[in-house]
Parts: sequence; structure tokens; C-alpha cells
Amino acid sequence: MKRIDASMHGVQWVQTSKESFQNTPYSGAGDFDLVVVGGGFCGLSIARFAARENLSVLLLEAGKVGCGASGRNAGIAVPHFPGGMTVEDVDAQIGKPRSRKFTDLVAGGTEWLFEEIREHQILCDAEQNGWIQPAHSQKSLRRIERVYESWKANGVEVQWLAGDEISERTGAKGYIGGWYGRTGGAVNPYALGQGLARVALAQGVVLMEQTPVTKMHKDGGVQIVETPAGSFRAKQVVFATNGYTPGLFPHMKQSVIPIRLFQTFTRPLTPEEQAAVMPMRQTFTDLRKGGGFIRLDVDNRILTGGAVFNIPGKRSYGVRHSNRFIEEIFPSLKGIETTQYWEGYCALTESSVPAIERLDDNVFAVLGFSSRGLVLTNTLGREMAHFLAGKKPEAELPLPIGPAHPVPFQAIKTFLGEYAFPVLQARDRLRLS
Repeated sequence: MKRIDASMHGVQWVQTSKESFQNTPYSGAGDFDLVVVGGGFCGLSIARFAARENLSVLLLEAGKVGCGASGRNAGIAVPHFPGGMTVEDVDAQIGKPRSRKFTDLVAGGTEWLFEEIREHQILCDAEQNGWIQPAHSQKSLRRIERVYESWKANGVEVQWLAGDEISERTGAKGYIGGWYGRTGGAVNPYALGQGLARVALAQGVVLMEQTPVTKMHKDGGVQIVETPAGSFRAKQVVFATNGYTPGLFPHMKQSVIPIRLFQTFTRPLTPEEQAAVMPMRQTFTDLRKGGGFIRLDVDNRILTGGAVFNIPGKRSYGVRHSNRFIEEIFPSLKGIETTQYWEGYCALTESSVPAIERLDDNVFAVLGFSSRGLVLTNTLGREMAHFLAGKKPEAELPLPIGPAHPVPFQAIKTFLGEYAFPVLQARDRLRLS
């Protein structure tokens, strides 16, 4: 499968997006303070906040804005780390006090993002109705209780929900407890990317789509960025390419594990169905390894998904998985029609914490958002922009900057990732997740 698919074929978010931007073809000088590679949320965030600090910024996108993970994801704004990770786990990964800066970024990120959406009047069907992490098994309940206690002990506003309270809020069956974060919510992610591009252009960012970076080399202290549209000189370069990262520097591509995921949409629910299913429109994400997330879009379609099982007929396999999951938690929707299916890549780090890499003296990469990209890409991109503009010292960043380290056996893990889905589903069925 070709990684970059600018057509966005089958992605429902494109069909329902109310946002767009008008770009003027660029034909100016080729010298910039900063070149950003990647036109997803992270690249757009870095570019627009750097431009606000009066840097001249060129953003290069190999396809079209949002055609990667940013425009293809579930659009769920999660006020939490991946899975069952706690504040204390992050402390152990990167150490205090920096870990607490990262914790603050995660805890406050959803509120900040919805404020940005309101300030810039981005038409992305934003709904800030809260987010729930429910437990589907006794094992997951113990992990989720630990998460809840961690956030509560660290002063974050969270609420514990019993199983019947989760059922009342979501209409879902089978959950035995969980916690609620009021700042979470959902957006149309493709529309959000289009709106952020509109904002970036208004702030002076030069944006070039269909312009992949093919080569880079140094000329004194300046980076020469070569593309099919010509070469550009940059005082600094930052890659924000996540699961679509090229191998232009040693270990760069191998520092994350790209995971191919799928999303499915059902037909719109009837008013009667929606009154029983997700009555409060609160999104949720459980700890199932095979994908345990549900949300409604603006047309009351149910979105869910999982990891791609790379076999002939993978689409029908993914659709069957989605249908079984929906039927399990919403028995009244047994047999509901699936109308859309699409795929895309995210990127995992071994620690589940994003990485900021120094690839050369003035070349960086920000990647590995491990399924929490909707919010973290925007907030960490903002912080990176302040660093690149000289407004924030490296020691004040929420994550350390280090060299690109290859993930051990990265190629094997990437290959096996496309065949692991049945194993993950079996663990879920046996309540081992």
C-alpha cells in the first residue's frame, strides 16, 4: 500500500467538512528561517506558532494537508496518555520535573484545543461533551482505577463512574466502571486540519502541497532542502511526519513503528436509535487491544475501527470486526450497515511518549504520538515552535531532545504489526486486555 494517498478516497470526514482554505501558489525567494516538513496537525502547529514569532516559515507537504493520520483518525480529543499509562509511569520514563511539564500539556491540552477552535472559528463540528475510559474486564478495571487515582492525586478534575452510570451515559452494555474527563470531546479531524491551514496562511506561512522533500544537505550553517519544485535554504528544519516519516537521516525512519489502522462508519442512526445509543454524545475509549473506541459524528453515524489485518479481503475482515464490536455493546444495532471504510498510519514509540529528535545541528523531528495525536500534535507543536523561535530554552520543553534511536527489530515489528490483529482480538475475547 502506498503510504501517502492524497485522494482521501472513502474518508467520510472529507465529505462532511465545512472548512477549506485558499492558497496562493508560491514563487518567491527560497530562503526561510524555518522549513516544516509535514502538513498534518503537528506541522501546522509548528508553522503557525513559529510565524507568530516572526519567523519566515515554509511548510512542505508531500500530499495534501491532512491526508495522513491527521485527516484520517477518529477525531477524539482525549485528555489522557495512551492506554493505562499514569503520571507516575511518565515520571519513570523521562524523569521529574520535565515529566510534569508533559503531564500538564496532556491534562490541559483538550481544553486549550477547543479554545483555539472557538477563537479561530474553525468549522470542524467540535463537540466538547467529555470523554470516558471504561473497563470491559476485571484486568482493565484495575488498570483504569490506577489511572483515575493517579490523575486525581495530581490535581486533575476526574470523575469515577460505576458500570450503570457508564451505561446511562453511553448506552453501551458490559462496562463495569471507568472514569470521565469533562474536557474531552470530538471533532471532524480533516476539517480541523483545513481550518488550521487557513489560520497558518493568514499568519504568513508559505504552504506548498504535493511537494515531497527528496534530499537534504548542508551549506555552511544552512540546510538545503531539495524538492521537485526546487531547492530551499533553511536556517532550521523540523520534520513532523509521524507514521509517514522518510529516511533522509540515519535512524530517522526506524525510530518509530508505523501501524496501519482502519476506521469504519455506519449509516446515520435514526432519532430513536440515537436516543438510546450515546444519548449524551460522550466519546469513549476502552483498553481493548483490538480497538475499543466509539463516537458519533455530526450526522449520528457511529465510528469505530482497529488495526488492519493485511490479508486479501482485509476490508471485509475489518468491517466484520466493527460490526461485532458494535453489536456487543449496542445489541439493538445488530446488523447495522457499514457505509465507509478507510485506512491510515499512526506511529508508536516504545515508551508511548512522543520523541523530539535532533537529526543535525539545526534539524529536528517530532514524532511518535502513539494514538494520542489529535491533541498532542497541536500542543507539542506549539511548544516546539517556541523553542525554534528562541522563546523557550530546551530545558523548558515538556520532552527532552535526543538523537534518533532505531527501535530494536523495527522492520520485523512493523511487518508483524500488520498480521497481529487476530491475536489482539483473541486477547480481548478472553478478557486478557
